[in-house]
Amino acid sequence: MNGGVRIHDNVSLRARLIVILVAIIIVSVMAISAASVAAFDRGVEPELANRSRLIGSIIRLEIQHALELGIPFDAIVGLDRYLSETLVKFGEVHRIDVKSVTGRTIASSQRAPTPTIFKQKTLTRLIDLREDSFVLPVLDGNELVGGISIELNPLFVQSRLRDVFLDVLVIALVAALVALELVMMLIMITVGKPFDGVFLLLNEQRQGHFIHTIKPGGLGSLARVAVRLNDHVEDLAERFSMLPDAVSTSAQASINAMIAKGQPLRLRLSEVSDIRIALFLFSVATEIAVSFLPLYAREVARPSWLTPELAAAAPLIMYLAAVTIITPFSSALVRYFGARRLFMYSIPPAVLALAAIGFSRSVLGITLWRGIMAVFYATATIACQEYAIRAAKDRESAHTFGTFIAVVYGGVFCGSALGGVIAGRFGYETAFMTGALVAVLSGVLGVLVMSGRAGDPEGTTKTSKKFFTAQQLFNGRFLALLFGIAVPMNASVAIFIWYLTPMILSASGAGPAEIARVVMLYYLAIVLFGPMAANISDSRVGPKTLMLCGALASCAALISLLLWSGFWAVTVAVVGLGLGHTMIRPSLYTLVLRMTGGPGVGLDTLRLIERIGAILGLAASALLLGNRGIESSLSMLSAVLVTGLILYVTIDLAKRYRSL
Repeated sequence: MNGGVRIHDNVSLRARLIVILVAIIIVSVMAISAASVAAFDRGVEPELANRSRLIGSIIRLEIQHALELGIPFDAIVGLDRYLSETLVKFGEVHRIDVKSVTGRTIASSQRAPTPTIFKQKTLTRLIDLREDSFVLPVLDGNELVGGISIELNPLFVQSRLRDVFLDVLVIALVAALVALELVMMLIMITVGKPFDGVFLLLNEQRQGHFIHTIKPGGLGSLARVAVRLNDHVEDLAERFSMLPDAVSTSAQASINAMIAKGQPLRLRLSEVSDIRIALFLFSVATEIAVSFLPLYAREVARPSWLTPELAAAAPLIMYLAAVTIITPFSSALVRYFGARRLFMYSIPPAVLALAAIGFSRSVLGITLWRGIMAVFYATATIACQEYAIRAAKDRESAHTFGTFIAVVYGGVFCGSALGGVIAGRFGYETAFMTGALVAVLSGVLGVLVMSGRAGDPEGTTKTSKKFFTAQQLFNGRFLALLFGIAVPMNASVAIFIWYLTPMILSASGAGPAEIARVVMLYYLAIVLFGPMAANISDSRVGPKTLMLCGALASCAALISLLLWSGFWAVTVAVVGLGLGHTMIRPSLYTLVLRMTGGPGVGLDTLRLIERIGAILGLAASALLLGNRGIESSLSMLSAVLVTGLILYVTIDLAKRYRSL
């Protein structure tokens, strides 16, 4: 009963914190935006008008130079082409007209209307240019022969301000998630763990066990209660240590108690939330390039035999290959070094690799360092996952995996969004250096918070690793789960989210920041609905039903791209895939643990097979993109998802029919 009340209180507290933080950030962003719009006319508009007048002056100077050479005003050759070239160079000008003094048009050039992703009506109301056109006179000697009319481009201003507003919104969302994780860490340190320690010690002492102490800490009376309970244990241990062993044993038996011999043992509590802040920041750091890495790799130097499509995919393939190579050894590394120490060992090489990617000037260098970073990304995240599983009281609960997935993808969401904004404003190198600094911070916080016993080395696993036999590995349902659900899911992330989405949006003229805003929607869906999906998986609905619903949603999202195209088609597909995978992931891990009996070879096999499938799919997609285009890659991926779902349902129904 108390556990249920505490869980409800934690959920309620988390919900209230989210509402308060989001409200504060929204109000702050709105205030900053209003102030920015109010300051626009005073700051940017005069500079824009001056720049446009300067452009007009340059055009007038060229025309008057021709007049000085004796060329008649209405016979200047190539004036239309010159005006068109000027429009291409200066986006703030919408139209240029050169007219005679009688009003006859000598030359004219107007910017073609460009499709806009967002409607401009709102910004038009906010930004009303006081001076949107002007005329500069043209003189032939002392005689006025005509004029140059310059019309400003209002969409230029609106689009720039729209981008700024969207970037501010993205940063606000990132700030909200970072603030939430920091608040949750403070709550865990000051309330959660001290509260758990006090209750654990109270229960032990009520049962007559006086062998443990806890680290005093927490707000208010929690620290005083911990000190008082520790005094009981230490005082009894000191008194009984003065007695002969026989007398001490007899006395403990008579009072039905257990007293510590010598110094009492210090309890080191482990919670799933121990990994939150360190794993979150590490995910932010290592995935800061997820929205623009294919574009970055395509732009740098590459060998003549490497096509642009394969160059864009090379770092992603190396990333998946490196993760695949290290996966079979991940559980053994965690057992040997311990989850805490393995995470700490992963930080320095990851920081070095991030900085090196930023300074690389060839696709080979980027690919190599991306592979090195992938190895230590895998060891760090697997270490945190094993820590969370060991710390969880119910290892087969989807809640543990839901928490892990929400933290990882919350970090990836922040990394992709923040990386896109920084790369768009300051360049790719600055984005990678920012990631390196965040990785250092994650290591520092990891030292502070991952202190529970779940992070210690283990000589042998306490899970069912030794009971997971080859017969279970080749079980039909397990293989159907791997090749029907896990492999298509991971392949769709690598192919569509990481590779095709940046390529499609880049081809339509989107920049790094705009691509990041679309890619981050996939991770935002997981962050927002991941905990809900985990709770549904643990409810009467069950993990299998939820997983099948997620697989259907993923198939529908990708098939929709074969029916319509454009920016919003890609956006809808990204969101749909995010929602589908949100339902699949916690359910998938729960089913694997139930089949294999716990963490170990089962999870290692799952990680290995799904990443091999992603590598093969990504390589095939890059080849198809170069030879047949994006539609072929999307068709292939949609076919894989549908075939996998049919395969899993068929085998599962066949196994269930045989068991009847």
